[in-house]
Order: sequence, then C-alpha cells, then structure tokens
Amino acid sequence: MSTALNGRPLRVCVCSSLAAAAEPRAPRHAATLARTAGVSSVVFVDCEPVGGERRPVQALAGFENLTWETHRYATRVAAPGQLLAQRLRQSLERRWFQVTGRVSTGALATRMYGMERVLDWAAADVYLAHNIETLLPAARVARRLGARLMFDSMEFHSDMGDGQTAVERALVRAVEHEWLPQAALVLASSDQVAEALAAEYGIRRPLALYNMPPRLAELPRRAEERFALYWRNAVVGLGQRGLEDALLALTRLPAEVRLHVQGRLPEDGGRALRARIGELGVGERVVVHPPYAPEAAVQEAARHTVGLCLERRGVRNHDLTVSNKLFDYHMAGLSVVVSDLPGLRGVVERSGGGVWFEPGSVDELTAKLRLLYEDRALQARLAEQARAFALREGNREREMEKFGAAFQAAVRGVAG
Repeated sequence: MSTALNGRPLRVCVCSSLAAAAEPRAPRHAATLARTAGVSSVVFVDCEPVGGERRPVQALAGFENLTWETHRYATRVAAPGQLLAQRLRQSLERRWFQVTGRVSTGALATRMYGMERVLDWAAADVYLAHNIETLLPAARVARRLGARLMFDSMEFHSDMGDGQTAVERALVRAVEHEWLPQAALVLASSDQVAEALAAEYGIRRPLALYNMPPRLAELPRRAEERFALYWRNAVVGLGQRGLEDALLALTRLPAEVRLHVQGRLPEDGGRALRARIGELGVGERVVVHPPYAPEAAVQEAARHTVGLCLERRGVRNHDLTVSNKLFDYHMAGLSVVVSDLPGLRGVVERSGGGVWFEPGSVDELTAKLRLLYEDRALQARLAEQARAFALREGNREREMEKFGAAFQAAVRGVAG
C-alpha cells in the first residue's frame, strides 16, 4: 500500500544524536523508509565530533533516494573554546528552565546546538527523531514547517541511572510531556517501555520494536573445549550492568569456566576492572575483547556458550528495556542467563531460551550458571530454543515489517 501525504510522495528526515555507526535503530528505520512506496526521499542526519571521520554504515548504502548529512559538534579535543562557551550557555539555560519550566534545544546536550539548522535544511514532511536529545529540535522544526513528528524512545529516558542528574530527569519529563502527545507515531524499545510511556503521559500505547539482529542462516563453528560465559556492553565497567556479579560468580565456578567480556574501555582505561579482577584472583579466566563491529555482533557472540544480561534492579530504564545483546545471543544460539526484570524475563519466557535469577544475587546467579554447566543437555536445549525463536520471530526483518506498517498507518491517519 502506498504512503502519501495529501496525495503526494513524502520526504522523511530520520535523525539521531549519535553517530550512525553507533546507532542501533535509526539507520535501519531510514533504510526501511527508503524502500517504502510513496516515500520519495529520506534524509538521514546523525552527529559526529568536529573533525571526526564518518564511518560507513552498511544499512545506509545503496539507496539513490537516501541522503546522509552529519551535524558536527564541539569537543574538548577538536573545539575546546567552542565547547566551553556552549557549556556556559547550557548552564544558564538549565537555570532558566528551573525558574520558568521552559526547555531550550541545548539544555539536554550541548551537541544539539546547531542541530535545528540541519533539520531545517532537510525540509521534510515527516521527522522521525531518535534519542531524547533530538526530540525537541525535531519537534520545533516540524512545527515551523507544518511537518509530522515521530519519536523513537529507545530507552525510558527519564530514569536512566548511571549519573543522570535530577535536572536532566526533569528536562526529559518536560520535553516528553509537551511533545509525545503531539507525535503521530511513538516507538518504544520494549512492551514494558511502551506501557510506561502510555501511563506516564496519557498517550496512545507506542509501538514496541525490539533491537533485533537480521536473520543469520549460518553460524561460525563454536570452540568446544571450554564453557565460555559472554558479557557485553557498550562500555566495560563495574556499574549497574552487573559485570562485578559475573566476576564474583566466576570465583565459585569450576576452573575451566571462562568469562569473556567485550566493549569499549571506560575513561580510566580499564584500571578499576583490572584491579578488581586481580583482587578476585581470576585474571587467567577473564578475557577482555575490544569493541565489535555492529554487523558482526552475532558472530562474536556465537563463539561462546552462555550469554549474560545481568542488569541490577532500581533504575526504571533497566527494569523496562531489553538490550539488543539479548537478541544477538538468541540469534547466535546461546542459552542465556538474565536478571529477573520485566523486560528481560518477558523475552526469555517467550523464547524458552534461558533462565533468570534475582538481580544482584551472586548466590542465585552462581546457582543458575552451575546448573547449565552441570546439565549440558539442558543448556543445549535452551540454546536450541533460543535460536529457533530468533529465526521465527526474534529478527530485524519481522520488526521492520511492523515498523513499515505502523508508519504508513500513522501518515494516513494524521493526513486523513
């Protein structure tokens, strides 16, 4: 079925506050829209530091009707003077918000200064914003141009934990309260986030789209000599993602069990992690891998035996969201051990691909890992069920079918 606005083809702008290569959802949405009947052109806008090199993204390649523009922002390395001025401006704007309740474009993130100019240039009929920082600039441009606003809530942005301040939480709530009810379509990263946003802001339930990998028909051969646990995150740290719980559990498991950790090292270069590994005496049993290329996520996971999602309780975002790594584990044919949080447990109950434990309980985590280590038939059965779920429904192709249909319905509904 064709998508059109008032009888003419659409120009759509898909924007993100992240670099395209670091953005799990916006490029696939842009690519889906570029293939949608009735969409004449797509402008994809991402963000990179001043002077930074734009990395290629496979999902955006090969489209004659897709234009990729990058908004450049100041950093301490490339433009320290400009960044200092922007931080001073942001500080004043945050104080203004605390007094008046009015939010400005850069109050949430200095990288958004100048973003509206790029979005204005796109001159689109529909703006699909990703990440909370882009919602306000996209909404303002859409209002000026008489365009339609859509938003992808990849997180529960008003309670992120990990250093989010009270002022930042209040800014997020103010932006979402004003603009989510005006959006023609809101997406969410899980059923639980969708339900929470609907309850919080009195909006129609957003469409839940999970961060799933493409179907992968064949997997690399797995090394069989050891029982390999796999924990992955964007940044490797001893915070709310439960890595320290995995290290503690490792000390109580047989010596042949190895823990593989993958991701970008934090600002300290991994000193705190190495120190903790040394204190626990597991240095020879922990392997830290450099970050993976996004298109190789499933292949990287497939080298191991059990995938770990160990988020701790207390941050609403962790309670409600489902990390894309869980679906990568499923596609890779790993059995999984996950925290008993609504988002994570809901997926594992559907897939039958793993077990769950009380978040933060090293005793219970150890017991579940030992169960899979000792009962290899159970571990193999869970892995088989995880892989079957991924091929059947836990894949990007199925999710993008849902997205395309929802986009078309939203445009027709708003237009008509």
